[in-house]
Amino acid sequence: MAFPALQALQAAGRLCAFGVPGNNAEVIDFCSMLSAHSGIPLFIMDREKSTGQIKEMIELAGAGAVFTMTFPWKISSEILTLYPGIFYNFHYGLLPEMRGADPVFETIRSRSAQSGITVHLIDRYIDKGAVVLKKTISVTADMTHGTLCTRLSWLGASLLNELFNLLQNNFQGTKQDEDQSRYYPKPGASDVCISWERQDAETIEALARACNPWNKGAYTQWNGWNIRVVEAAVIHNADHAAVPPGTILSLDKENGLIVKCNHHSNLKLDIVYTEEGFMSGHKLSVFGLRKGEQFMNL
Repeated sequence: MAFPALQALQAAGRLCAFGVPGNNAEVIDFCSMLSAHSGIPLFIMDREKSTGQIKEMIELAGAGAVFTMTFPWKISSEILTLYPGIFYNFHYGLLPEMRGADPVFETIRSRSAQSGITVHLIDRYIDKGAVVLKKTISVTADMTHGTLCTRLSWLGASLLNELFNLLQNNFQGTKQDEDQSRYYPKPGASDVCISWERQDAETIEALARACNPWNKGAYTQWNGWNIRVVEAAVIHNADHAAVPPGTILSLDKENGLIVKCNHHSNLKLDIVYTEEGFMSGHKLSVFGLRKGEQFMNL
């Protein structure tokens, strides 16, 4: 998500050095090409050595501000004491109501109508620093985790001029309202699993979008076989069969794979993923799945 902003900073002559964790080959490849093209020094960072590397980067570049964008490690208290008031985090979600490691996931899963980027001062508490700039965008009902990330990456590039104006005017930011704060930990196994018994069709459809593409969908199981729901659609005005949630109501090419959910709602599984690959939901019949059988509640 940081790539468009990095390119915009470089094009504007504002990028004087940048560093990336050494365990992300894809990011390193992109940044290496940008560094080779621009001559801007690139630091491949090691978590245990990051404090010294950040010091070296700031001293070499003479940076007046340091932006962290999807940076996975906490900035040490030593660094924040040495260089007070120059570290700013790009949080790809709205603060204070969407604190945590993956606000994009929670935004889509909870069917929030808005997302955005919050640029805040970094202090010793995660996601609690004063807000310097907040920009919002609408979240539509068809957005996946991937499409919202792309929209936010563009937003990160477009807000830079406004951000620089605020920093040049020595704006110190606005304190966050703790009464409005919510913290969401990084999604775990239980967060990406489907419970047909507890969740209605709209909830499961949103969960599938929140897991696409990074988790290749939301998990369900049949006979111990892991199946991930990648794309689904709520079926309105359907017959409410008197069967348990998770029961397959339809499994053919004409009607697709339709599953009973909680609250008398039904969901059509348009695209699924298994170890055999991505496929239309109805094609699971090739593996022995039949109408009337039941997915497991996870």
